[in-house]
Amino acid sequence: MPKKISVTVRMYRMGTGDCFILKFFEGKKEKYKMMIDCGTWLGSKEKLTEYIQDLKAYVDNHIDVLVVTHEHKDHVYGFDVCRELLTKDFEIDRIWMGWTEDDKSAKVKKWQKDFGDKKKALAIATNELQLLINDPQYAETMKKEYDGKNSLSLRQGFVASLNQLNELHNDIKEGNYVGGLAGMKVVKDEIAKNNIDYLGPGDIIDMAPDLEGIKIYVLGPPQNWEKEINVQTGGKGESYDHNKELDEDDAFAAAVHAISNPDTFTQPFDAVFIADNNAAFTTELYDNPAEAWRKIDTEWLNAAGGMALRINSITNNLSLALAIEFEDSGKVMLFPGDAEYGSWASWHNIPWEVPCRNGKPHFTEDLLSRTVFYKVAHHLSHNGTAERLGMDMMTHPDLAAMATLDYTIISKPWKNTMPNSALLKDLLTKTKGRLMVMNEEGLYADPGNKVPLTDKLAEARKRMSKKERQDFEKNYLNRKLYLQYTVDLF
Repeated sequence: MPKKISVTVRMYRMGTGDCFILKFFEGKKEKYKMMIDCGTWLGSKEKLTEYIQDLKAYVDNHIDVLVVTHEHKDHVYGFDVCRELLTKDFEIDRIWMGWTEDDKSAKVKKWQKDFGDKKKALAIATNELQLLINDPQYAETMKKEYDGKNSLSLRQGFVASLNQLNELHNDIKEGNYVGGLAGMKVVKDEIAKNNIDYLGPGDIIDMAPDLEGIKIYVLGPPQNWEKEINVQTGGKGESYDHNKELDEDDAFAAAVHAISNPDTFTQPFDAVFIADNNAAFTTELYDNPAEAWRKIDTEWLNAAGGMALRINSITNNLSLALAIEFEDSGKVMLFPGDAEYGSWASWHNIPWEVPCRNGKPHFTEDLLSRTVFYKVAHHLSHNGTAERLGMDMMTHPDLAAMATLDYTIISKPWKNTMPNSALLKDLLTKTKGRLMVMNEEGLYADPGNKVPLTDKLAEARKRMSKKERQDFEKNYLNRKLYLQYTVDLF
């Protein structure tokens, strides 16, 4: 006789970012506790303490496994800010991370060095641009020589956005680069006790004996840097088109590093174009205060914007992505972190040796077709969920979804792409309104026509049958500190 298995998913409402607790039940008996990430875009220790205290009480200060999907502030910030709460009187049996976090691997060390140099270059370039716009003489020049107020405002907005992308990836103190995110360091250096498992695509975790009949399939992060991790978008019908090449940033990164290390002086152009500092051109014209507005010394630093977006997408594609299968019912829960198109596409190339249950040509498509709970990748952004290789394959009539988006606590540039109206439309249709968003306030399902998301959710939920509506109301809790949904998997 099939066991009555259910999973209660609690999404903490700390602000845009992921912090989940999954409790696995057999009947009414609690069998297993999983924590996925602990992040938000912003929040003081005083504010976040309330959430972490509730989390610790809810799990009775013990987690069977902590999943850290990837190193972004909105996924690990809580480990830093609430360090004492999460490192004392809090027991974690195992920690799961993607293979890209294995510091002892030679392959990973080389990649971390190369990628780390680019993240550090982003921090240096951001700091240089911030110093520039803080210079009163520069501001006066912008106002005087260009359509000042508009030009200065645009430049200030650009640098503000760059600062936020910088903070998403780097530990910054007083404008200076300190290193990788402190939250990830806390997990690796203080929470971990030689209990980290580094997982890669194709790994299968049999949860027995703790959870009989439950398997976890690791989908990402991908193994191939150039063809999978380094890909943000696909063609029409796959995702939106964006340029996605990191190699072009190599020269830029080297030049930026030279700002703080003159011994490694490099410029993003050939030496023939560099004027002699003692030449008459330099002393009589270029250094003439009256001609200062014509200088382009720092213009090349604006390339940091493009590099920041590419670094962001690559880090998202490094997400540890998991599909949890319940063998008796065949139902699946999908937790992809913030995977973007390159990762989603790579899942369909994993050489699974597992038979499909729904007659699909590939086991990944089979898993997606049986998905009944989806943690929406990257806060409902335009590039966080693949269309043809993702959303289109989620066809189960019981599909429900949670999205970690909150306009009151968010990086301002993200509001340009979150939520994506086309993705929202598909989710509302496929879930019949079983879409639970961290904070619906200020969100529009159709931004152009200013149609509130709340209106579209109510409209979609009218399409539920009487039983579906009763089950949803029974299983869904909306509380100040969290949203909670119980998924019946029998």
